[in-house]
Amino acid sequence: MNKLIAILQVALLLLFLCNSCTLKKSTLTTETEIIQDAYWLLVSLEGQDVQAPKDTRTAYIRFEEKENDFSGFTGCNRLNGHYTLTEQRLQLSDISTTRMACASMLMENKMLEVLGRVDSYRIAGDVLTLYAGEQAVATFMTGNLEIMQRDMDRNTTNDNK
Repeated sequence: MNKLIAILQVALLLLFLCNSCTLKKSTLTTETEIIQDAYWLLVSLEGQDVQAPKDTRTAYIRFEEKENDFSGFTGCNRLNGHYTLTEQRLQLSDISTTRMACASMLMENKMLEVLGRVDSYRIAGDVLTLYAGEQAVATFMTGNLEIMQRDMDRNTTNDNK
């Protein structure tokens, strides 16, 4: 009987020690947190690489965390609207832009059309892919805030001329 009690005590001690060594759930940020408050530079639309025309800056999008608003730049005009984000689902609404005329509006028009169809997203490292159904329709990479700020300042200066 004493032997059985000793074995039970050792078993309980081992169980206690194992539980205290168990790894806790990861506290890594979720994709929902990663997509927000980052500058996402446009890389491709519907599988076609995007290159900013000369004398323009890179198109980008930024999802604000607190207001569920997004803002960005199409390569020609400023962009803004609202978004709904739940797990892998992403819906963009009330998309609007400024109305500057640019030499080529093709990329802007395509970007706006694509953003209106987005219904989900995935993040892999620094790459954000937006989907319409099962089809990848836009790819973005996280960008450098300082470069984006400098571009914004340059665009504001050009707007005031």
